[in-house]
Amino acid sequence: MNQIRAILLSGGTGSRMGGDLPKQFLPFRGRPLLLHSVERFKKWGCTKSLTIVSHPEWILKTEEILEDVLDIDDRIVEGGESRHLSTLAGLNSFTFDETDLICIHDVARPNFRLVELDRLVEETRIYGAATLVARITESLLHAKKGSNFSERSLDREEVFSVKTPQMASGHLLKKLLEIQLSSDISTHPTDLASWIQPHKIGLVTTDHKNLKVTHPGDIKLLEDMEWSD
Repeated sequence: MNQIRAILLSGGTGSRMGGDLPKQFLPFRGRPLLLHSVERFKKWGCTKSLTIVSHPEWILKTEEILEDVLDIDDRIVEGGESRHLSTLAGLNSFTFDETDLICIHDVARPNFRLVELDRLVEETRIYGAATLVARITESLLHAKKGSNFSERSLDREEVFSVKTPQMASGHLLKKLLEIQLSSDISTHPTDLASWIQPHKIGLVTTDHKNLKVTHPGDIKLLEDMEWSD
């Protein structure tokens, strides 16, 4: 089939934002945050379908915001208790071939570029998977979990901060889906890169403007950044 499908994770409940409205619905540049990622994929124009994964309590709100944007092949589905379970819900909502490419993106990151999507496709065709990353500009120290001291530093030239969108081939995803998933949610992968390890993943460099809205004030930071596609 050799098609590209995108899964947009939009299942936040707003707990860390300290408000009643989940972050994906907060106004950003005059429109709901969620809408920016959806419109950017539509502008790219290379996807067969978009699947928006929503918290069950906010599906109606999501439908209301996207009713004039989604096409016949697009869908809104109910997410799970963890990010990974929401990703699986998205994957299980459509049929894909081994030659297809699946893009996974967190809608809390509105600042990604269309050229970065093109490069993700290129790297995924080489390695079977690819992710946006940012280079580390500060010194890094390693500390064992639970400790309050460090005995060694990390080479920042060998460490990257993981961003989204991310992408994987249908062939690789089908192999991963055959592996039994633990019932312990705390052990679930936190993103595509951690899920496919130790499989190689191609790296596409982005910059600090690919900021994830997590805490109050993040939207203001994003709005203050000069931005061009």
